[in-house]
Amino acid sequence: MNDYDKREWQAEQEARDAAMDMQREKWAKAKARAARNAQRKIDRLARKLSESGQLTDWESEFTESVGERLDKFGSAFQDPEKGRPADALSFAQKKVVAALKKKAKEERTKNAHKREQSSEYEARKPMKAKTSFKKKAYQPRVRHIDEDLDSVESLPVIDTEPFLPEITPSDHKPPFLRVVK
Repeated sequence: MNDYDKREWQAEQEARDAAMDMQREKWAKAKARAARNAQRKIDRLARKLSESGQLTDWESEFTESVGERLDKFGSAFQDPEKGRPADALSFAQKKVVAALKKKAKEERTKNAHKREQSSEYEARKPMKAKTSFKKKAYQPRVRHIDEDLDSVESLPVIDTEPFLPEITPSDHKPPFLRVVK
């Protein structure tokens, strides 16, 4: 390998290393963003459930420990078999967060029903679409047979036996054929 090839190879290697460093920075930023989003989501769910009194001891311990690991490491798990490397939460942790979210949503719907039943709640009017076209009732464009028929009494009487014309052998002629060149 001569000096020119060596310098060319080194330049290519430096370009590849620089591109890989940029990609690693992107992955680190994405992982940090995912950790922040997961931390916000867990904190919001824990706050909602604790305000309503629905947060159990285990759930509060889970949110605290996952929050500490997210702050310290940027991820709440280390084993790559438990989740994707760019994720902040493992698959099992995501299931627990989904269960917390479902629990908070059920609590929110219960509170909404209570507000509707109270006298202070004022029902909102649905918004109307602003359009210049008015909806018309759908009527299919079909033809009804009953409209074309007159009453049954005015119809002609049809014989029950079908009409069969008689064919005599004298009427039968062979076809005329010609050869075309």
